[in-house]
Amino acid sequence: MDLVTVCALFILLAISILSLPRIRGKSPQNIPPGPYPLPIIGNIHKLGKHPHKSLASLAQVYGPIMHLKLGRIITIVISSSSTAQQVLQKQDLAFSSHPQLGAIRATNHNKYAVVWLPIGSRWRSLRKIMSSYIFTANKC
Repeated sequence: MDLVTVCALFILLAISILSLPRIRGKSPQNIPPGPYPLPIIGNIHKLGKHPHKSLASLAQVYGPIMHLKLGRIITIVISSSSTAQQVLQKQDLAFSSHPQLGAIRATNHNKYAVVWLPIGSRWRSLRKIMSSYIFTANKC
């Protein structure tokens, strides 16, 4: 075999190993069904020019709750109004966390800014102060 054939077989083997994340054990087990992602871009190619139409067609195949891998980020898509109501009203604390970005942690905004605080007593007290003094129409 010549060098080009060996390189082509090696690249094909590497791509096939990268495209099987379930064998390597990196795929979370408690995620809803969804389309199989490509190695680097995930499911971005499935969105197309009209993402709302693409998501509606994917929801008919995978159900009202599905997962998409957009690059490296796993995204849960809810396309049913009754399911969205259940998630947003009954399980709001489970889905209300914010991503902790490195730039936010480096400047300590994650400790003092209401936007980046986790839901808790400090967040509730700052939110109450903001709603009663800052966001009211009658200023003192």
